Order: sequence, then structure tokens, then C-alpha cells
Amino acid sequence: MISIKVRRRSVELTDVAAWFVIYSFLGWIYETIYCSLVERRYVDRGFLYGPLIPIYGSCIVFAILLLYEKKINKIVLFAICAFIASAFEYVTSWWMEKLFNNRWWDYSQELFNINGRVCLGAALVFGLFGVLILCYFHPLVEKLLNEYIPPRLTKALLKIIMPLFAVDVLLSAMSA
Repeated sequence: MISIKVRRRSVELTDVAAWFVIYSFLGWIYETIYCSLVERRYVDRGFLYGPLIPIYGSCIVFAILLLYEKKINKIVLFAICAFIASAFEYVTSWWMEKLFNNRWWDYSQELFNINGRVCLGAALVFGLFGVLILCYFHPLVEKLLNEYIPPRLTKALLKIIMPLFAVDVLLSAMSA
């Protein structure tokens, strides 16, 4: 069992991986629904073939490890989450453009954007989602993983999902 020391408690690597998958999947659902509604047709979002958007999983896991269970005013938490998500989004956009010579999103037509990579509107949404997830949704995810899903089942599912995810990343990168 591998654990990560976070502040005064240890977090199992299995939990971190499960959170990553859960929030990457929920990010894919959010992006797909939002973009499909805007374009009035089904839009399968994301860089990968599968239903995961890793920037969501990575960003939320980072926020959980950094901020979860800290007594932070919700307005301050909102600002921190908006900043973290915008930083992740900017770096990911820049990195993917340099690596693949392509842009997966462009906010250049939005108000208060920075190089079309991030914008105020998205930052506000991500700040709101950060507060909702850290204060209300993630405690339910932890309860689900700790009390209702046997650890052996979580590990077995991750042994299937993570190699599929790695193959998806490889195939998606090769086709980009």
C-alpha cells in the first residue's frame, strides 16, 4: 500500500488515482454537455478517445491535496480554486500547443482572456466548481470510496482503467 503524507494525514495512492479517474470523467461529462448545448449537436470533448479529460482530474486532485479539510473562507477558496484551475488551463494549453502544434480551446473572443488560453468566465466557473467539489461533493466521494466500495474492487477497477488510460494517452498523442 502506497500512501502520500498530506499535512497531518496520509492519503492512499489508490484513492488519489480513483479521484483522478472520477474527476476526469466528470470533467468530460461537463465539457461534453456544455459544448453540445452551445453547438446544438453532440460534441465529444477532450484530447483523448475515451471519456476522461485529465486536466480536470489533475487540477481537482491537486486542489484536494492542497486545500481539502482546511478551514478556508469560501470566497478565498473560490479565488484560490479559480487561480489554480486557470494556471492548470494556461500551462496545459501552452504545452499541448507546443507539443502537438494545435489548440484544443481558444478563449480569444471572450472578455478578459490571456492569450486565448484562459478567460475570466471560465475562471469563475472553475472557482465555483472548486468550492462545490471541495465543500460538498468530495466528502461524498470519500464516503463512497471508504464505506461503500470495497478497497479490493477499487484496486481491481484501477488495474483495468489505468492501463486503458495509458494506452488512450499514447494513441491520442500519436494521432495528434
